[in-house]
Order: sequence, then structure tokens, then C-alpha cells
Amino acid sequence: MSKPLGVVSVLAAIGCLAFAGSASAGVESFSGTVPNGSCANARTIFVPGPSRIEVSLSTTAQNGTDARAELVASNGGRIVGSGATVAYDTTGGGQYVLRVCVTHEEQNPPQIQFSGLLGTGPAGQRVLVSQADQTGSANAQRYLGPNVTGKAAIKTRSGLAWFTVGTAASNSKVTLRVFDPIHRVTRVVKGLSASYSKSTLQVTGHGVKFVLVQGSTGRVTFTSSSFKVSGKVIRGGFQITA
Repeated sequence: MSKPLGVVSVLAAIGCLAFAGSASAGVESFSGTVPNGSCANARTIFVPGPSRIEVSLSTTAQNGTDARAELVASNGGRIVGSGATVAYDTTGGGQYVLRVCVTHEEQNPPQIQFSGLLGTGPAGQRVLVSQADQTGSANAQRYLGPNVTGKAAIKTRSGLAWFTVGTAASNSKVTLRVFDPIHRVTRVVKGLSASYSKSTLQVTGHGVKFVLVQGSTGRVTFTSSSFKVSGKVIRGGFQITA
């Protein structure tokens, strides 16, 4: 079940990735930087036949809408996918370029950091999904939790508090990045566990608790030993696949 809420993501990677065939799926993580107000060619992707290409990423841009992913067909430079996330079905084999573009904003640093996932597989089938139980299947996999990506901000008296969430493809553990406007510090906490039920996402571990209640705008509550805050999401958002 997919519960999108104003996705904040953009994708890119460095190098060249080729898949042996459209029938086999491949997913890998990536990270890098792109200049504020510029575009950077990212990864070259080759598919030998009809395939699904999916990408997802979080960035350090203060406003997630400042950045976007662009999937470009090499034959003519036509953009076939652009936005917070990209899911595109190719009609045949070919080469594509994944790049990231960031609109210049004064509040952004000179270099924008990003990380995310890039996957390919059979056309018409989702690639970046969490593992789920398959009853009766010899290859049944244990459900490891929801897949979460995105970045959002809530308002405090000291400015905007930003929360960036990303789920690792390998073990479904969550990384949470928090910008605390009161103390003007950024904290990154890895290896967190996530649960999702009745439109409520909870991310916990290592002394922190992040709760997102989805709705028309969404509401975030964050608690740690040094920073506690709660409020409505006013910028960005998250995508949750449970």
C-alpha cells in the first residue's frame, strides 16, 4: 500500500550502470553532490529491452522542491521523467541518463548533498519496494518494515526544523537526519526501526522518536534528549510504501 504525502526527493548517481536483461531486477544505493543552481550529469543506464526504471533520493536542500531528478533518453535528449521520484517504463532497449538539477536559492549551501536508490526491472513492475511475506512461496521473505523516503519541515519559534528520512534497501533500517533550529545543529542517526499503522509512521531507536501522522498536510512529532518539537508539515513531505 502506498501512501504518498508531498514527496521530497531527487535522484542521481555517479558512473555507469548496465543491467544484463530487463527480466532481472537490480537496486543500488548512491550518494554525491551537485552545485546550488546547477545540473550535474549523473548515471548512465543501459537496458537491453522493455524495462522499468525507478529512482528515489533525499537531499540537503532546505526546500525539497528546489531539486528534481531528470531521466533523459540519450536518443535526442528527451526528458522522459522528472520530479521528486521517477518511475518510467521503457518501450525497448536503449541508453538513458539520470541527472539532478537544483534551482538556486540563497538558503542552500554551495554544494547540495544527495543520497538515494536507483533500480531497474521488468516493465510494469515496481522495483523500489519493501520486502513482504509471500504465503506459500518457497522464496518467501520476512517483512522488514515500511520503506520511507522524503524530507519535510515544520515551523518552530527559532525557524524551520527539517527532517530527512531514508530506508536502506538491504535491511530496511532507517536513517534520520534532523536540523535543530534552536541549537543550530544537524544530527544524523542511523540504524533506526520503523513501523506503519493507520496512517501513522513511527521511527525509533538510539534515544530518538520520530512520528508522522498523515493527513491533508501531515504532522510531525520529534523527541530526543536535547530537542523536542511538534507541528504541521509546511514544506516537503514523505513517501511511504508499507
